[in-house]
Amino acid sequence: MPLFDFHIHPSLKELLSPASAALTPWSKKEAKLSIGKLFGQETQIGINALFNHALNSQANLTQLQKAGINLAGIVLYAIEKNIAEGVLSRKVASKGKIKLLDPATLKLILQSPSYYSWLCKNMDSLLKNAVSPDGKSRFRFINSMTEYDQSATNVIHGICLVEGIHCFMDDPESPDAEQAFYRNMDDFQNRYQTRIVAINLAHMQSVPFCNHAFGIQFIEDALFYPKGAGITDSGTRIIKELYSRNILPDLKHLSFVSRKQLIQLHKTEFQAYPLLCTHAGFAGVSMRNRSAQLYEKPVRRQGVWEIRHVKRRGHLAQSAFNHSSINLYDEEIVDILRSVGLIGLSLDQRILGFPADNIGYQWNILPTDLEYISEAEAAEFFHPFADPADVSIIKDPDSALTGDEVLEQEPVTNEVHYSYFLNQLIHFLRVAKQARFPLDKAIRQICIGSDFDGLINPIDCCNNATELPAFRTEIHHRLKRGKKIWEQAGISKSEVDLDGLVEGLFYENAVRFLRKWM
Repeated sequence: MPLFDFHIHPSLKELLSPASAALTPWSKKEAKLSIGKLFGQETQIGINALFNHALNSQANLTQLQKAGINLAGIVLYAIEKNIAEGVLSRKVASKGKIKLLDPATLKLILQSPSYYSWLCKNMDSLLKNAVSPDGKSRFRFINSMTEYDQSATNVIHGICLVEGIHCFMDDPESPDAEQAFYRNMDDFQNRYQTRIVAINLAHMQSVPFCNHAFGIQFIEDALFYPKGAGITDSGTRIIKELYSRNILPDLKHLSFVSRKQLIQLHKTEFQAYPLLCTHAGFAGVSMRNRSAQLYEKPVRRQGVWEIRHVKRRGHLAQSAFNHSSINLYDEEIVDILRSVGLIGLSLDQRILGFPADNIGYQWNILPTDLEYISEAEAAEFFHPFADPADVSIIKDPDSALTGDEVLEQEPVTNEVHYSYFLNQLIHFLRVAKQARFPLDKAIRQICIGSDFDGLINPIDCCNNATELPAFRTEIHHRLKRGKKIWEQAGISKSEVDLDGLVEGLFYENAVRFLRKWM
């Protein structure tokens, strides 16, 4: 059986490379650090595990072909200016020391008058390089599932997704940004004759249409503070326009308040459409407890409130949650299920709850996840506390992952990351069961949405698309044989069709959803 992935970026990293590298979406990218001449020759070495995993190829078209992925959500994305600015602030990047990360390209992004022009470059790269270098395989976007041929193993069929409404704007801060969005979307659809299935309303950088959830890595936090207050009137008009064009708004990257408003708008005006989150993680808590896992009291900084969540242990041994608001709360999972929607499960370590490196673990400090809440959304996020500074810290710290436990996990991350992934899957099932949503239906509404090549640090047990077949086999094996998994989950193994769960997770659910929607 083929595989499916709902959220991958096969052409993003190629666009960050110098033109002289002559890379295509089929090319392998391998980040190296130039350290100067050694014995008369220019020498390059690997950077470190975190940067190499994030910058090396994870899902180029060659890797998709090798993995047997012949249907996928292909993401188009115009890199935000603050990302370019943040990367260039690192001397190792601005001086061109990282092979295949071109500072001149980053400067062009920073100075560009139009995000839309970069979106088109992303699209053009895929279309101009549709045939593999050896001529044996090809890529194509499809506008309907009637165009999908499961037996055509030499063809990668792409479902077009766009990450961020800023991609259809020249300058999101300009007075005519909303009109530019409609104009450029018309131009895109006329120029490329390609159906867009879903669009993320927000991404990493603030836009004046809807507030985003903080979620950046590696770069200065202040460049990505969420400053808005939910969805604005112009943002609501854009959402309604998307629905009128049969384009689904993707819930990922929206702030808690923005997601709440979008789901309410869906319930009142657009129930005929499914809710969608293509590359999600689960926060592991109810909305009611969104600020109940704090390590310390919120701190006010430059128009935001800084908060640090501890990591409550997961349902399975050697697992925990990331309680940050970029992840879905339990009620939102249920809303998506009841809309007959679909959730793509990310393979990003951080999103799945694995802790970031911290030397403090040597002293058994509690691992935490940092995020920032917009001052304009503070009243709703921290409700019922009128002053965020009055919010209580975690009442049961014994339930939180400790630094000692992280140190025990670090030498065996390949094994531990299976537990983090399965913990997310089990949480999804537990939430459905607690909401009295039939499990036989719930297992048909989740798939893989890895976010490969979206500059993520992937789980060690599935570093790139070529490892997905083995990952699927091992997940199936663990769910079938893992008696402890089900004992810890509080779900009887007999309640779940395990073959149907795994086949659906890795392929069938997305195909079924798309056949209905496209």
